[in-house]
Amino acid sequence: MRRLLGCLFALVACGGDARAVSDPPEAAERAPTPPGASVDASHPLHGLVVRPAVPIRDAPDPEGAVLGYVRWGERPRLRAPDEGPPRTRRCASGWYEVAPRGWLCSGQGVEVGEEPPESEARAEPADRAATLPYQYFFVKAPLTPEYHRLPTPQQQDAAQAFARRYLELKAEGKGRRAGRMWNGEIAVEPQRPVVVARYLARGFYVAATELRTRGQRRFVRTPGGAFVALASLDARTGAPALGVSLAGEEPLPVAWVRRSSCLRLHRDRYDGTLRTICDESLPGVERPERLGEWAGRENLKDRVYHRLERPEWEEPRYLKSWFVGVAERIDPPFAVAEGEPWVHIDLGEQTLVLYRGTEPVYATLVSTGLDGHGTPTGVFRIHKKMLSDTMADLGPDAGDESYRIQDVPWTQYFAGSVALHAAFWHGRFGIERSHGCVNLAPGDAAQVFAGTWPELPGAWHGVVVQRDERTSRVLVTD
Repeated sequence: MRRLLGCLFALVACGGDARAVSDPPEAAERAPTPPGASVDASHPLHGLVVRPAVPIRDAPDPEGAVLGYVRWGERPRLRAPDEGPPRTRRCASGWYEVAPRGWLCSGQGVEVGEEPPESEARAEPADRAATLPYQYFFVKAPLTPEYHRLPTPQQQDAAQAFARRYLELKAEGKGRRAGRMWNGEIAVEPQRPVVVARYLARGFYVAATELRTRGQRRFVRTPGGAFVALASLDARTGAPALGVSLAGEEPLPVAWVRRSSCLRLHRDRYDGTLRTICDESLPGVERPERLGEWAGRENLKDRVYHRLERPEWEEPRYLKSWFVGVAERIDPPFAVAEGEPWVHIDLGEQTLVLYRGTEPVYATLVSTGLDGHGTPTGVFRIHKKMLSDTMADLGPDAGDESYRIQDVPWTQYFAGSVALHAAFWHGRFGIERSHGCVNLAPGDAAQVFAGTWPELPGAWHGVVVQRDERTSRVLVTD
């Protein structure tokens, strides 16, 4: 069965702290392994991460700068100095060097061995080759229990009875009694079972790494090791990829429908003004289909329209300017090396183009920030790259501002807490939908994630860019 997902990283909001970089410093490339050395020779030890997240630091010091993270189920390659793993007051188990760089404390949740360790605490790692690194679920039941461990039937019944009674008291207007019951202050009311880690509100999203069955009951296991009853969840896979590979015969520009519409004919009125009418003889266009017949923009009576042409048409058809998003080639406003990846995001068109050097290689539709939560414009650099990261304040499709989504996939921070990331909770790409971040369909986000710098080292879940590392620029224009 395909893997699933979940877990906890830093809570971040898509917005604010955005500083444009007008003249980015040069960055040097780090080799993924020492020149001429295989990972078996350079890092002969095997690690297994058995806790939700372990930081990788730049020195064997708990105060060292964080270079990245490994997570539950991942298997980093390690080595110990000849004199043995250094020990510190806050790491009595010892520090190990990680491939290709950095140090981790084994006592924070990493089992180490000359052969690949196995453990009952092992969890499935993120699937780096899939469209989504985990499987995602929408919490459809109010106050859904999340358990520390697989519950017995009696424990599950007690957890559900507690939630039902709490909701009954709230519905009866007895909020104060409900609050006291929640805190365990009323002996005659149900008590919260200790097996429950927390209750999830309807509308939250969880990720899962695997499915566990106990009797006839099925549960998903999150990357943090918790369990949620599958019957309380609905699976979410996200919209299909919209992007176009430009490496073959497909050139820019590429156009997509952003808003469904009929195709329009233009006619002059007797007074010289222009009127447009729907062409009832042709089917309309539906978002987000490709427009292969796009022939450019045309200014008619001081209004801009998209002009569509087909060989069989005697006259062109038109769509209003904001009904279409067009990805077009641009020259970078900065010097780029041959093969250097960078990203252009056009807020007006709601498009993204990934370049290598001066050549475009991938283009797609995106959803950027709504009014009041606009995506910042300027030139930025990707400064943190995560297979998944927990985020909040993601926009109206992801719930209200109090909601978090665990393990948002393919996350690349480029302007403070503003990031490129997959959005599996909506499919309205081409229309502004976020609170500042740049949303992509999961397959598109995976493509862009794989195509940018920094590259994610093997078995790492995330990387934090240091001053001497190469990283991709992100150009955002309006």
